[in-house]
Amino acid sequence: MDSRDEAETVQTSIIRSTGFWAPPDVITNAELVASYNAYAKRFNEEHADAIAAGDVPEVPFSSTDFIANASGIERRHVLEKSGILDIDHLVPRIPPRGFDDISVQAEFAMRAVKPALEKAGRDGSEIDGVIVASSAQQRNFPGLSCEIQNLIGATGWSFDLTMACASALYGLNIANAMIRSGQAKRILVCSPEIMTCINVHSRRDVHFIFGDAASAILVEADDGTPGGWDVLGTHTQNKFSNHLRSDYGFINIAERTVDPDYTPGLDQDGHKVFKDVVSFAPVVARDLMAQIGLEPEAVHRAWLHQANIRMVDMIAKRILGRDRTLENAPSILEEYGNTSSSSVVMNFEKNSEDMKPGETGIMCAYGAGYGVGAAAIRKR
Repeated sequence: MDSRDEAETVQTSIIRSTGFWAPPDVITNAELVASYNAYAKRFNEEHADAIAAGDVPEVPFSSTDFIANASGIERRHVLEKSGILDIDHLVPRIPPRGFDDISVQAEFAMRAVKPALEKAGRDGSEIDGVIVASSAQQRNFPGLSCEIQNLIGATGWSFDLTMACASALYGLNIANAMIRSGQAKRILVCSPEIMTCINVHSRRDVHFIFGDAASAILVEADDGTPGGWDVLGTHTQNKFSNHLRSDYGFINIAERTVDPDYTPGLDQDGHKVFKDVVSFAPVVARDLMAQIGLEPEAVHRAWLHQANIRMVDMIAKRILGRDRTLENAPSILEEYGNTSSSSVVMNFEKNSEDMKPGETGIMCAYGAGYGVGAAAIRKR
């Protein structure tokens, strides 16, 4: 087969539809600060002697001004509110379920999957593959993707992947490649992010960051049906770093046999992460743009992962080559907080309807790893 014949066999992929869901329960900054500060006050009083002796660090207090200035977040939607605000727990209260019940995370995912399928007019049986792309899955096996595949009535393949806040765009990158190579015609990428179960609400530097939300992207081979968004290109890249790390995992139970007091947590060097990612993420997006011949001035809008507002401001400017505005790089941080990999899809869905056919945008997400994903898309 010559190169011309080979090119003719490459399918064009499109984003046919997206969906997202955020739980109705909301925690405002004021509520979160009141709970956290009550915890900090009690801890400092109970450990006053050890703190005075320098044996235990004092827990610093938080404030709504601190949160707003550090992140731009005003509130976050959460799956379960009472447990997070209870200073004896500071984690969501989620009852375990039996083997015959739908899992919590699969049920959460389906809230975004169903509207994505409905908008596209697709039945789940038409889906060739399911990718669950999220920061974490609630169990090791069977794969959450297998459960979702079963729930929608699909019979092809499925797998889970994890690349923190960039997971959804890593899933889109794989889906795009598989469709272009002819391995599939329709792939569902879903990102159910229950991040309040991962967050450490007893640490001031991170207690306010995360909210919960699920997203879904239906990626299809272009069959000539109007609508959707052409996928002009996708790109992912990694650079290892320990500056943003979560050690929750299956090996924890074995580690506690050696150290019963070992408590895995979410660790972040915020200043280092900010500096590294603000430098790294725009390079990945610009590399993709160069590969497909897309100039910055031709990019109408950037939909970015919602980490914090300062990061959004700087990364948008470096990708677009101009100052960020609400028009060229909208933000949903104020309402939803950081919902990990679902945020870039949510941002796209909430801020793309007004674009005209032929206008082009860039999706870019970045997170622990470090991992960065980018996608260039054009409205049909």
